Amino acid sequence: MMKQCLLLLAALLTSVCMNAQVSVDYTVDEVGTDYITITFTPEAGAAGYAFCLFEAGTAEQQFAMFGPWMGFQTMGDMVKAWGITKTEAYQYTWTGQNPGTAYEIYVQCWDDNGTDADMIIIPVTTANMGGSGEAVMTIEIGEFGGNEEYGYYQFVTYIPNEHVALHRDIIIEKTAYESEEWGLENLLNYLKADQPYNPWWNQYGVDEAQWNAKPSTAYIAFSIGQNAEGEWGPLAMEEFQTPGTTGINEVAEGKQVAGVRYFNMAGQEMQEANGLTIVVTSYTDGTTSTAKVMK
Repeated sequence: MMKQCLLLLAALLTSVCMNAQVSVDYTVDEVGTDYITITFTPEAGAAGYAFCLFEAGTAEQQFAMFGPWMGFQTMGDMVKAWGITKTEAYQYTWTGQNPGTAYEIYVQCWDDNGTDADMIIIPVTTANMGGSGEAVMTIEIGEFGGNEEYGYYQFVTYIPNEHVALHRDIIIEKTAYESEEWGLENLLNYLKADQPYNPWWNQYGVDEAQWNAKPSTAYIAFSIGQNAEGEWGPLAMEEFQTPGTTGINEVAEGKQVAGVRYFNMAGQEMQEANGLTIVVTSYTDGTTSTAKVMK
């Protein structure tokens, strides 16, 4: 019995010591509303390290989703594949992040034998935008353009005041808004409802949105802002009529469309637009354009 216990203890100790005994020091240098700056310094014996940023609580979900078909055996494999790899001290800044959002930076280090060390997880939360006053949005209707073959678009700019921490925006055909399907109450419920898997749902700062739209059609643009205290401001709305096809600025001559792809609010690709859709158009000159579509 004693021999069995010793063997079991040895096996457990072997399992515990399988990870490399190396690590990476770090300092969180600066955090703003939309950026995070961190300096990484590998300890002696570390052959290299990789780091990758995730919204808090999503790394394990992404590993479960992508690991099997991308061949990731461990979370460290995913961090190495998706992240930035370095061997020496390095400072990095993530930009374009969402204000007031919790993030986790996963750091995977390994030794000279290629053995991974324990994962390091660095929690960081970006600074909030906005203030405690009334969150007021302003809407400006911009250019209408496009063509019949690949669709027409309408630019709408949504401008927050200094108290807006985040805002949500949409355009709806006026006839649809006045139907039983929408109306003011349903619209407010829709805009105020969180969509955690929609990366385009919360907007921060000025948003110049490109919506797919039909010519000679009445629309209403809506926007609502939330202040730093989580309080919703008044609903902003702006009615407008798209022009006819004569004289609009169409796609530039010689600029040919190479392909069109459709994505839902969870980032999943679809065969065609359905509901609130992100349409990504690629052109033969290497450029792309992105438009929001409400079908």
